This record gives sequence, C-alpha cells and structure tokens, in this order.
Amino acid sequence: MREGLHKIVSDDETIVAISTPVGHSGIGVIRVSGSECRNIVQRCFQSHSRNSIVQHRTVLIGVWRNSENEQLDEVVITFFEAPHSYSGEDVLEISAHGNPFVMRRVVESVCCAGARLAATGEFTLRAVAHGKMDLVQAEAVSEFIQIQTEQQAKVVLRQMDGSLSRQLRPIKESLVNVIAHLEAGIDFAEDDVDIPANAATSGALSRPREDLQTLINSFAYGRLLTHGLRLAILGRSNVGKSSLFNGLVSRDRAIVSDIPGTTRDVITETVSLDGVPLYLADTAGIRKTTDIVENIGMSRTLEEIADADFALVVLDGSEALNEDDRQVIAHVANVPHLVVVNKNDLPQAIDLKILNGASRLSVSAKTGKGMDELRTALSAFLLSQKSNLNDDVVLTTVRQYESVRKAEAGLEAAQKALGDGVPHEMVLLDLYEALSALNELTGEVVTDDILDRIFSKFCVGK
Repeated sequence: MREGLHKIVSDDETIVAISTPVGHSGIGVIRVSGSECRNIVQRCFQSHSRNSIVQHRTVLIGVWRNSENEQLDEVVITFFEAPHSYSGEDVLEISAHGNPFVMRRVVESVCCAGARLAATGEFTLRAVAHGKMDLVQAEAVSEFIQIQTEQQAKVVLRQMDGSLSRQLRPIKESLVNVIAHLEAGIDFAEDDVDIPANAATSGALSRPREDLQTLINSFAYGRLLTHGLRLAILGRSNVGKSSLFNGLVSRDRAIVSDIPGTTRDVITETVSLDGVPLYLADTAGIRKTTDIVENIGMSRTLEEIADADFALVVLDGSEALNEDDRQVIAHVANVPHLVVVNKNDLPQAIDLKILNGASRLSVSAKTGKGMDELRTALSAFLLSQKSNLNDDVVLTTVRQYESVRKAEAGLEAAQKALGDGVPHEMVLLDLYEALSALNELTGEVVTDDILDRIFSKFCVGK
C-alpha cells in the first residue's frame, strides 16, 4: 500500500455503495470492495446455474437474499479478483433492478453480511492506496463524471491515462539527480567527491523549471476547459443585449422588448464553444432609474462582471454614446472584453473614435449579420488562453496549479541561491521543497487535508 495511506485505508474493512444515480431505472449497480466479497456472495447469492463458483471476471445470474433468507431481487453479479480490479482489492458488482427501494435493501443485506457503507470517493481512494492510479489521475476521475463537452472528455481521459503524470516524471528525475549530486558532495567531501560547480548545477535546473513554467501557463486554459468560460453580456437598456443572447444560444431564451428595463435579473444559459462550456449571462441594463427592482437587477449585473472571464459590451450603433454607455465601459475596465456595436442594419450614428481603438465588431442581432464573426472572436479568446502544450497536458485544478507553482518557486530560489554562493545545505532546502510539492501533487506524499480536498468532490459510489 502507498506510503501514508495505510493509516487512512484499512484492508480489514469491506465497503459498499450504490454506484449509479439515485432514481428509477432499468438497472442499478451496487459496488462492494474488500476481502469479504467472496464471503458476502456465499451468504447472500444463489446462482441459477450449477456453476456457482465465484471467479475473476465471471458473470453469474441468480437471486440475492438477505440474512433472513428473504429474496430481494434477481441480480447479475460480476467479480474482480485483487489486484486486477478498479480499487486493487477484491471487487463485487451487483446489477439489480434500478428501484431505489430494492437497491437500498440489497445494500443493507451486504452490510449485514460484513461490509460497511463507503465514504465519499472511497473506492477511488483505495485505488490510489493500492497503486492503481496517482492523485492526478484520481482528480481526473472526479472531473470526468462532471464533463459536458467532447473536448473536456479528451483532456480528462488523457489525464486519467496518466499524461500529466508522465509529463512530471522526467522533471522529478532531473530534480532528484541534482539533489543526489549535492548530497553526495556534502556527505563524502572527505573522500574527494566533487560537488558540481554552481553554474552547472543551476543549468541542470533550467530545463525542469522551464517545463514547470509551461505547465503553469497551461492553467488558464485548463481552468476554462473544466469550469467553463463565464461570459457577461453588458450594456445600457435597449441596446439589444437579450437579442444578442438569444442569437448566441440559438433560441428565444430571454424576453425581447422595446420597453426599457425588461431584463431585471441575470438570465443564464450554457452552450459549447470549441469544446469549452460557455456560460452566458444576459444582464439587466445599466442606467439611472428610481425603480427598486431594476436597481436590484443592476446590482446583480455588477456582481456578474466581477465573476466574468470575458464580457461583451453591447452598444447601439444607431445612436450616439451617452453617459450610461460610458458607465458600462468603465465597469469592464479590468475585465477582458469586446465591444459589440449592435443594430448595424440601421443608419449608424455612433462615433467609434470615442472608443479609442478598443477591440470591437459590428453585428445585427436582429438579422444575424456579424454573429459568425462574433463566435469567431470568442473562439480567438479561448485560443489565446492555450499554452504551447498539447491539449492533453494541462493543469485543470487549483491544487495542481498551486503544487506546480510551489515547485517552480523552489527551483527559482535554488538557482538564485546558487548564483549568490549560498552554502549547498541551504540550496538543498529549496530543492527538497520543490520535490515535496511534486510528490504531494502525484500522491507519493499525502496528507489528510489534500485527500479531503480531492475526494470530498466525489460521489459516494466512486
């Protein structure tokens, strides 16, 4: 079992949980993991066939009974023998009819036969403990359950397959080699073991540090890929925000009216853009008003601006800019944004010189003219967030980002110390800190708080 996890994962306990979503369905799956799997089958299962021997990857059909020999359901069971299973332990999967009442009774019978209810993410935690995957892959399992687009699936599947872990391996090996040379030079100085020159040692750290920096730069795109791009559509009243919103989601989601203040709350919808979830928010128009409800809507608009990754500032091209327009532009000063001049199907009265060269394009939400160009502009923003890495090697969680950033900072400090002629014992402290950060990332070193951050997001049956 992996170092440190033996205190958390007990081989003496067998766990059980429902692995399929709660609700009525044709089939529901109950998963059991631990050394008692075979005994539980013997106590609760009666095969329809003469061959009732439980073997690895063998499927049997029969009746599941409780401790009182009461028939609960007709089930299909599949057995996976350790270590050739998801968790690395003996695993039993019970496929029953997907009735919540029936499945609860089957789970209760398994508990009576020697198991306990699994904690959140405990099956995957056991997989990590038994070396079936590392923590990066475990995080990918959790993300894969939540994905919404094909591009997300590609990236997360590659992480589950170990793409990020393989990217980190040579970085760690280079770091360990540097540490070993410094340690040997210090420990065996009396035996004339030479310590590499500071310049050579610093040079050996340059490539690993560059690789870490590339991973750090990938996080902007990785975060958008996994969590989606939050896009706020802003503007004063009656500039066509709701029409633009409907055009981007390709349906009449928001009410469109000539009456100012029609949109009084934030209306949201999710679409896919180049494989990235795009969370669109149609906001209340910003203008001076004494209407209490409309003012509440504008407060929520300001909150949406604070949370946005990108904003579309919608202006009415058929009218001159006014003070409300200038207020909107001021609110997005610190947010990446694009000015969308709407209503280009009407005679234009707006003075574009006032925008001082801000990125902009012209559209007509009414006729659809320019909408393809708008989608292209949004795609360009996503593309600008990508690093030079392929899509299969990106940081997708804050934990990954923090660990890699800490490791890179350790290498930076070590290089500075080497340049300043600091004693090698002090340089080693920085190098060990960097190595520790990478070991925490992949799970060679684990702590309770790291495990809580990862596995608290899992469903119980995974």
